Amino acid sequence: MENMSNDELRQFVEAESGGKQTVLYTFKGQASFFNVVERFNLEDLHPSPGTGPHPAFVVNGIVKDRIYIATYQAVLRDGEAVSLPNQDPATNIDFDQARTACLAAGPGFHLLTNWEWAAIALWCAANGHDVHGNTNCSKSHSHPEEKGVRAARSYVTLTGSGPGSWRHDGTASGIADLVGNVWEWVDGLKLSGGEITMALDNAFAAEESDWTKTGAVVTGTDGLALGGKITRRGWSNKAFREVSASNGFEDAKFLKRAALLPVEGVNLPGHYWADNSDGFEALPIRGGNWRDGSGAGLGALILSGERSYSSSILGFRPAFIE
Repeated sequence: MENMSNDELRQFVEAESGGKQTVLYTFKGQASFFNVVERFNLEDLHPSPGTGPHPAFVVNGIVKDRIYIATYQAVLRDGEAVSLPNQDPATNIDFDQARTACLAAGPGFHLLTNWEWAAIALWCAANGHDVHGNTNCSKSHSHPEEKGVRAARSYVTLTGSGPGSWRHDGTASGIADLVGNVWEWVDGLKLSGGEITMALDNAFAAEESDWTKTGAVVTGTDGLALGGKITRRGWSNKAFREVSASNGFEDAKFLKRAALLPVEGVNLPGHYWADNSDGFEALPIRGGNWRDGSGAGLGALILSGERSYSSSILGFRPAFIE
């Protein structure tokens, strides 16, 4: 593939994947592999979150026919975030650095948003895909026969080197490594003093000052719950499927659409951590890493890391919308 022209590489990838994948080119002309996700409606997934296009397909009120999700966790090349197979994923990067690297790739490129993560997670659950990943030292904790190719450091595996069960649709052409390997920053959401503040659709270019204070807070009751009143401040955690809501948020459709609250009968594995301390701001991290076991999963969410946080087990993933 190294000697192919841009058009030849794109055509090859599209043909090999049956149209599931394509190659986009950054501002500096670097190839980046993406999955094409065609628009679907909420009612196609489950009756509980409502009807109409999932918010991942709505940008500033405009409905999009498709979105593009990076097939692989990002690597950094010449200041740009790119999605490439068989690479050691970029880590030790904070939230703003991850966002900047994605935006540097050109118009339409952006850090994967929480709406986009939620859309893929809910789609997987609705279609019966139990997504595995590198959750135990380069192999799956639940299926130890499933392994990826270890990178030169630690137990991180090379992007996309695991089996099809480590991809969102169970095939070799799916989105890789959403579960485990390294955690991923996502955009469009934050926890401010315990209150969930978020973009109400997938307005990926919106300033944080334009995000909406939802009134939903991490209450702290019984480990971790969402509601309208904080009952205990500090650090809380719970399995995602056990997170509950109260004070009018029991059936908050926007929380379910955003994979912030479980949908009845839909299992999104993983653990949910949050810090609702007064004055504390946390940016979202999703998916899990190579040592998290059952704590990793499409429902896994950390809302206890500051924007300046960086770690060898934390990376990111770009997305693109025309």
